[in-house]
Amino acid sequence: MKAMMITAVLAASISGLALQAQGTAHPIPRIVQQNGRYALMVDGAPFLMLGAQANNSSDWPATLPKVWSAIEYLHANTLEIPIYWEQFEPQQGQFDYSQIDSVLAQARVHHVHVVLLWFGTWKNGSQHYMPEWMKLDPERYAHVVNRNGERVDSPSPFAQASLDADIRAFTSFMRHLKAVDPERTVLMVQVENETGTWRTLRDYSAEANKLFTAAVPDDVLKAMNKTAANGAGWAEVLGRRPKSASTPGR
Repeated sequence: MKAMMITAVLAASISGLALQAQGTAHPIPRIVQQNGRYALMVDGAPFLMLGAQANNSSDWPATLPKVWSAIEYLHANTLEIPIYWEQFEPQQGQFDYSQIDSVLAQARVHHVHVVLLWFGTWKNGSQHYMPEWMKLDPERYAHVVNRNGERVDSPSPFAQASLDADIRAFTSFMRHLKAVDPERTVLMVQVENETGTWRTLRDYSAEANKLFTAAVPDDVLKAMNKTAANGAGWAEVLGRRPKSASTPGR
């Protein structure tokens, strides 16, 4: 029994040392600045990214093989490809890591680095890559409301439930990535993709209107190099833009 315990301790120590050595051999990629120049450092050396971007809907088992043939044809060394929230969390609270693992495994076979795009709350201003269970509950996971009180095809930035769900999913995604990618196949991760709204300049929901008429925070005023009377709202600080026929529902 004593010999077994010693063997187990030695095995754990060796495993820990191996992971530590692996982390040292493959530090997290970073951008450094020296003498007015910038460089992306990968494995301790400057890395020239020769990148190619996959189509928005290419990260599915049936379409992914075509991506690698295109990467080889282009002689690219880095692939930018999305991870879909709807794919990652098909049921609330149940995370599916299989596609992330598949992308990493195939990238290593092809000797290619990866930049991952998180298609979460937003993609091109829309909620199209949100999980279905969120799309079916627009009251909880609210959309932007235009001036006429109509919901538009954009998630509201004031929907706390959407923010909380995205944080949980993205945190799980990043924790898994840290565990399965010690060799740093992934160089970068884009947190959200193309935030914004469709056919309205802002959200006119009750929550949004309340914040819009509230005082602009002092730190924001300082960042914009502006001064304002106490309690001045956003319209008073930034001015009002004339109505335009080219922005329906404004």
